[in-house]
Amino acid sequence: MKSLIIILTYLLGLTNVRAQGTAAENLKVEMKKLAYMAGKWSGEASMRQQNGTILKVNQEEIIQYKLDETVLLIEGTGRNNEAAVVFNALALISYNQYSKSFAMKSHVMDGNQTDAYFKILSENNFEWGFETPAKAKIKYTIVLNTQEKSWAEKGEYSPDGTTWYPFMEMNLKKVSE
Repeated sequence: MKSLIIILTYLLGLTNVRAQGTAAENLKVEMKKLAYMAGKWSGEASMRQQNGTILKVNQEEIIQYKLDETVLLIEGTGRNNEAAVVFNALALISYNQYSKSFAMKSHVMDGNQTDAYFKILSENNFEWGFETPAKAKIKYTIVLNTQEKSWAEKGEYSPDGTTWYPFMEMNLKKVSE
């Protein structure tokens, strides 16, 4: 009996390894809709802080496909004029084949994290956002211009989901694929 259990465990283990295989083609097709994001981007960003002051940073975004092109990994780093890191975030964008929707998980250097929605509004035009613990809403709109190799992103805050206040703007140029 013991050897039967060992054999079954071994066979089930092999089945799981084989079942992983490569990503379904429809998943890759959906993720390819984000293809122009991949690469290295650099430019400026400004953020209105809670005390009302504006923080300006030199922003860099490094974006790579991972896991057989089924996940997009984004690392954003903002540096002040002295080159000190004042903002750092890491995000993963993935596509759920079952719900047929994108999702984004982000982490920032202060330890906060979000589970965000991510939507394609049109080709190279995206929106992502989340609800805060206080039930306010945050949304970001990204517009990529392939001719100008530019990335324009605006962040907005809404205490009620109706009235929106801008708090972040980022303008980047693609520096490498």
